[in-house]
Amino acid sequence: MHSFLANLENNGSEVNSQMREPREGIPWSHGRVRRRQTYLTWMESQEWLDYRAMWRLRWMEVTGAEPFCLVCLKSWDLRSGDLHHRSYSNLGHEKFQDLIPLCRSCHKKLHHVLESSPAWRRLTRAQASDTIVLKLRHFAIAGE
Repeated sequence: MHSFLANLENNGSEVNSQMREPREGIPWSHGRVRRRQTYLTWMESQEWLDYRAMWRLRWMEVTGAEPFCLVCLKSWDLRSGDLHHRSYSNLGHEKFQDLIPLCRSCHKKLHHVLESSPAWRRLTRAQASDTIVLKLRHFAIAGE
């Protein structure tokens, strides 16, 4: 078991205080709160930071190039870049294809679109993420 899961009980309330609030009128279930706690604990762990570094090396091995934001095509690095989860099903044991590199600005835009309409939630997270990335890239390249 990863230490982030072992430590979850110890700092769950601290992590809980950092969660974004539920959408207005839609309270979170106990299970949803627990999943968010697990997610935030993982994202704050040294294991996640180490995994990001390994992910970057794997990207370079697969593509032969440094990572870049898949929306705006700007360079991506461990300090300022985000890895967006296309799926949470392997949280803590992410597969290479579960993650996509985005600059912080484009990552925020993706989440803004993703959370803007319930229609996106009818797709899998990977389908919605991939479609939004393509739409945002079109607008970024077109200069809109």
